[in-house]
Amino acid sequence: MGISEKLKQARLATGLSQEDIAEKVGVSRQTVSNWETGKSYPDIASVIALSDAYSVPLDSLMKGDDEMIDHFKESTNVTKSNKQVIASIIASVIFIFGITLIIIVFGGDIGDFIDVPTGVSIIIPLLAVLTITRSFKLFGSGFRTALFPKREISDDEKQQAASLFRLLSKTTMMAGIIMFIISFVSMSYGIDYSSPDFLEGFFWNIAISIQAPLYSLFGIVFIFEPIVYILKKRTY
Repeated sequence: MGISEKLKQARLATGLSQEDIAEKVGVSRQTVSNWETGKSYPDIASVIALSDAYSVPLDSLMKGDDEMIDHFKESTNVTKSNKQVIASIIASVIFIFGITLIIIVFGGDIGDFIDVPTGVSIIIPLLAVLTITRSFKLFGSGFRTALFPKREISDDEKQQAASLFRLLSKTTMMAGIIMFIISFVSMSYGIDYSSPDFLEGFFWNIAISIQAPLYSLFGIVFIFEPIVYILKKRTY
């Protein structure tokens, strides 16, 4: 017997309605219905809450449902992948700053850093995230679901897609900040501070360098975060 049947039988045995359970667990009635019909699986926190609500041992709910066990393993792998992405981004930041400092110390020309188009410098980290997490399919399904209300995917997939877009949002913000710092340092390094007009060049550098944060802010405010909001709203 799978967990969906066990959850339904446990609820009926307690005399509780799907609305009652939804309120106890903190999800929508439709989500509880999807769990009981096998359309989606509860996450581990919800399984624990259900176990308490039904006074049923946790292992008896989970035992014998190989698909749910695989689901938990996959969720764990996604979490590990996200941590790998964050570690990879941090390592990249340290590497870039290290190379930049080395070039400055040895009097080299770091102007090449600002030759990379702003859009490309932000898109590349996003593609790296999707590649490392192997989430291109999840990205596509989440994007289509947010744009087309009639397209329906499971609540669990919506939650995973929302987490993915939140990760992309954070990556975009980090990429914008990094590019601003690198661009500003690169251009400021070439300013002739002995010139009476150096302030004009200084502020001009700021205006140019701020393009990356503005691109990032646009992506966060008008693309990623609205999609996160829509997916979460349609889940609960």
